Amino acid sequence: MEPNYKRLFSPVKIGPLQLRNRVMKTPAVSGLATEDGWVTEETKERYKREAMGGLGAIALEPVVIQPSKSTHNIRLSDDRFIPGVQELVKVMRAQDPDLKIGVQFVYFPKVSRSGWRQTVEDLTREDLQKGIQYHVEGAKRVLACGFDFLELHMAHVTIFCSMMSLLNKRQDEYGGGFENRMRLTTEILQAVRATVGKDFPVGIRIDGEEFVLGGNTLLQSTRIAKRLAELGADYISVSAGDKYEDAPPPLPNLPIDSMAGYSGSRMSPPWYHPDGANVYLAAAIREFLRKAGLETPILTAGKIRTPAHAEEILAQGKADIIGLARAIICDPDWARKAKEGREKEIVRCAACNYCIEADGRLEAVGCARWPEGFGTAPLPFLPKMARPGALSRDAASDV
Repeated sequence: MEPNYKRLFSPVKIGPLQLRNRVMKTPAVSGLATEDGWVTEETKERYKREAMGGLGAIALEPVVIQPSKSTHNIRLSDDRFIPGVQELVKVMRAQDPDLKIGVQFVYFPKVSRSGWRQTVEDLTREDLQKGIQYHVEGAKRVLACGFDFLELHMAHVTIFCSMMSLLNKRQDEYGGGFENRMRLTTEILQAVRATVGKDFPVGIRIDGEEFVLGGNTLLQSTRIAKRLAELGADYISVSAGDKYEDAPPPLPNLPIDSMAGYSGSRMSPPWYHPDGANVYLAAAIREFLRKAGLETPILTAGKIRTPAHAEEILAQGKADIIGLARAIICDPDWARKAKEGREKEIVRCAACNYCIEADGRLEAVGCARWPEGFGTAPLPFLPKMARPGALSRDAASDV
């Protein structure tokens, strides 16, 4: 039987790895690891449920690779964490052997509940060299865990993004002009590639626009994407925003929340933003690369909620892969239902950002549409079962 949405359910390659369709669950914090980073049974249950949904690929939530405190984030900062992550991958693969499973490395600046945050200007050359080593050691652990691909998080509040940004005010060889701002990214990408080999896919997530005064716009991000493609990135995931620079003062005893400002709203567009609010960024980057003769697949994300919308984006040549996070948290069977012609059974994400707000409070991430008491989506999950709270106007008809 021919699948519905032929473009969406056609295969695509990232490097030598073929994904059976073009729907990827993009990394989203679950908050289900222990406080010191160990995989829990709840973590496994969440990803087991998502692995049943017919996706082409799942990129696990941001995994911490530096030896610093990071509340309830999965860690691969030490060999001790390998067995737990290995088991997580095995649990997912047991549900669907054809699903491709990746992991995202995150290299965050330090933040404190006092409101203090580390900036790239604070980092010494020794700190940066340690950062390279964290990525090399982490890449070895990725291979040991049995993942299919690796994504380097170079968007949002990461050290990479801030290094590549016009906001970088360093006065040494890691600041100033474009080549200097790209130096750390280049060094780490080359070190990771040397570690995993040429046939292991390495993707990169970048900001198409930072949405803060003085930050990068498409003029800079197209140039960054071109350099990353030339350096051998196997796909480029285009996000936006999520910067500390426009975040409001933090609540008492909580660190500054980069998702609370306008730039944060552009990372995960809420109900009052149009669907596909950031697609134009991916489209512009893709067009720029194609004109340069570069065929690197481009992933777009940000409030893409229906299969028809996803198919339209692909048909118009605005992206090669559709990235979904909140939509899959809400209904892990999104892809399977779309392929089988059961679109009306998809429990549509309300874009209420209930999940994002939980992350900002350092709590376990759930969905406002799940029935009361559920720690992940029910199986099966139909619109009539969804909790009707926190709905946007155009999602209300789903219940």
